[in-house]
Amino acid sequence: MFQFTKRNYLHAFYGLCTLLAPLLVGTMLHNNWLGVMGCFGALLFMYYVPVNRDNTLNQLLVVNLCAWISFPLSALASRVEWVSMLWIAGLAFFLQLIMSANRFIGPGVFFLLMINGMLASLHSMPLNTVCLLAVYAIFGALFATLLALIENGQYEHYSLSWPEIKFTNTDLPTNLRALIIGLFAFMAYFIGYHLHLNNYYWLLVSALTILQSENVMTAKKRQLEYIGAGLIGTVLAFVIYSWVDAIFLLALLALLFMALICLFMPKSYLVGNFFYDTDCPDFI
Repeated sequence: MFQFTKRNYLHAFYGLCTLLAPLLVGTMLHNNWLGVMGCFGALLFMYYVPVNRDNTLNQLLVVNLCAWISFPLSALASRVEWVSMLWIAGLAFFLQLIMSANRFIGPGVFFLLMINGMLASLHSMPLNTVCLLAVYAIFGALFATLLALIENGQYEHYSLSWPEIKFTNTDLPTNLRALIIGLFAFMAYFIGYHLHLNNYYWLLVSALTILQSENVMTAKKRQLEYIGAGLIGTVLAFVIYSWVDAIFLLALLALLFMALICLFMPKSYLVGNFFYDTDCPDFI
C-alpha cells in the first residue's frame, strides 16, 4: 500500500500548478495553443528530482538552457523532414552526453526530446506559427522552473553550483550509450514519419521510455510496464475524448492526471505512466 507524506502531496500540488498557469493564461488570452504548448513546457517540472541533492538545481539550469536553445531550433528544423530527423538524433546524443557526464538522476532526455520531437514534426504549419509554439513551450518551462525553485526553498534548500556542471565527457561507455540513444531516436523518428503516422513523435517517446533503462533486465521490465500502462491509458483517453467535449472539463482532467503523475511516479513507474498516457490537454 502506498504511504504518502505531506512532502509528496506538496510536490503533487506544485505539479498541478505547472499546468494550471498556462491553461489560465491561454484561456484569458483566448489562445488555446498557448495553453497547450505551455503545458508541454511545464512538463520540465519533472526534472526537479531532489534525489540529485547538490546537483538538483544544476540539472534544472542545464535543462532550461537546453530548452531555450533547442525549442526554437526544432521549430526551424521542422521545415525539412530529413533535417528534423538528423536534428533529433544529434540532440538525443548531446543531451544524453550531458545527463550522463553530470550523473543526473531522473527523467534523463525524455521530456526534452518529447517536446522537441513534437515541435520538429510540425512540417505542415507555417514557420512563424511553429516558432511561436516554441516560445509558448519556453514560457511553460520557465514557470515550472519557478515553482521548482519555490519548492526547493521550502524543503531541500539546495544551491546552484555552476562550476560543477560538465558539458563534455571522456568516458567511452557513456559516449557509446549516448550514441546508441541518438541512433535509436533517429530510427524511431524515421520509421514513424515514413509510416505516415499521425503525431509520429510518440513513437520517439515510446522508444526513449525503454532506452532510459540502466540495463537489459530493467529495460524488459519497463517495456512491459509501458505496454500495460500505455494500453490502459490510451483506452481511458479514448473514453474521455469520446464523452467529454468541453475544453474546461478536459483541462480539469489534465490537471488531475498531472497531480497523480507527480504523486505516484516516485513510487510506481507503472502507475505514473498509466496517468501520463491520458495527460494531454489537447489533440496534439
